[in-house]
Amino acid sequence: MMAPTLATVCLLAAVLSLPALSTSLGAPGTHSRPARAISALHLSLREASAGGNCGAAFGNVVCAAGLCCSGAGVCGTGPPFCSAPDCQLSFGPACDGNQVPFGQDTSIVPRPALGNVPYGVDISRCSVMGKVALTFDDGPYIYTSELLDILKKNNVKATFFVVGDNGSKGQIQADSSGYPAIIRRMHAEGHQVASHTWSHQDLGKITAQQRQEQIIKNEVALVDILGFFPTYFRPPYTSCPGDCYSDLRKFGYHIVNYDVDTVDWKGDYTYSQNAFTSALSKYAPAASSWISLAHDIQPNTVHSLAQYMIDQIRKFGYEPVTVGECLGDPAANWYRNPANGQAWGGKSLAPASTTKTQPSAAQPTETPSSFLSGSTKTNEETIGSAASTEAAPAVTPTPAPEGSNFGAGTGEWASTSELGAPGATTLSHAGSAGRVAPSAWGLLFGLLGLSVLYSTLLSTQQTVSCIIVS
Repeated sequence: MMAPTLATVCLLAAVLSLPALSTSLGAPGTHSRPARAISALHLSLREASAGGNCGAAFGNVVCAAGLCCSGAGVCGTGPPFCSAPDCQLSFGPACDGNQVPFGQDTSIVPRPALGNVPYGVDISRCSVMGKVALTFDDGPYIYTSELLDILKKNNVKATFFVVGDNGSKGQIQADSSGYPAIIRRMHAEGHQVASHTWSHQDLGKITAQQRQEQIIKNEVALVDILGFFPTYFRPPYTSCPGDCYSDLRKFGYHIVNYDVDTVDWKGDYTYSQNAFTSALSKYAPAASSWISLAHDIQPNTVHSLAQYMIDQIRKFGYEPVTVGECLGDPAANWYRNPANGQAWGGKSLAPASTTKTQPSAAQPTETPSSFLSGSTKTNEETIGSAASTEAAPAVTPTPAPEGSNFGAGTGEWASTSELGAPGATTLSHAGSAGRVAPSAWGLLFGLLGLSVLYSTLLSTQQTVSCIIVS
């Protein structure tokens, strides 16, 4: 039998994608206007089972469905394999970072400019003198409520750059974790809630599609929790090379970095205190201002460093504020209304009684324009929406070890992943209940296509990648 050409193989792959395309374009209860569907199929010579090698370092081998590809390149399940950001998104279908949050697809929301703070450029300094913007990354976490207590006691407002699902802490939408209530409390007490991506991926080490998903997925989660999403963003590890800045500009984000790094994740709090005090003592408050970086996933940051920083700010005559305040940006501009993209100046729309649970299995990752089209509701339906019907045990996160920063330092959370292989996502489309909704003809032709494709791969010993766009 003559081996099919590459074009034939891709054609068969396109036939296999028909169920996903038909679902995204014609499923009831999705967007009022059709969303462009983009599917990507990465076909490796073999699919690795649990315990097998995977990833860029092992010939771009993809783990079987339901498995994760660890940073070390081994397929498996559970936190050592699936935890973000180490799990290799392109090769582990069940990676925490590949899960899709329940809620409204925000990728179609307009992004008009709000206020005078620039978009899509690095912001590392305040523009209003005499201010110190305290910022805390990587939460919410098991220590965040204590930090909020300390800030409230001292009448201090801060900025929280929140992550959707990192370090096996569970998704921020899971009410059993307490995270939705913590985020609502942040906003209710006057703190600024900003985005730090969905799963703390290094935006310079993932594909353009995955980078946009990191932005949109966190928006979806925050809309479901608060009723709106932020306009302020901090890239993990401050890594935002190439087209990353243009992506963030397109999605209407102010990119916030810092000019005082406490390096608290290393666990040397003497250094953290000295670094903070040294910066504030350099100049008079009338001629200077600062944006500091710390992490509310670190226990000693919450239990000692936070109060120390507040005391030093006031000792040197500065005022502790949010990032928005130190940039002179009115609070209404810190968030967007998901209905029209305009400034959100009201209260939280999402009720505190909303009940959602941690998904029992990862859903396939898709592009920002369609990855939620199977579960998306209209703006009116989504805000304060009902819970997912899939229940799971309560999330019990593992405390972050000192000396770790989700891949930037040492420890069990340090990242060794080598991300590559654009478009390595699962070719399927989740319906409203998070299940694949194929058609009979699609399955029939898909099985025939896979049979021919498998024989072709065995005979040619090659990896085939096809991108299907409609």
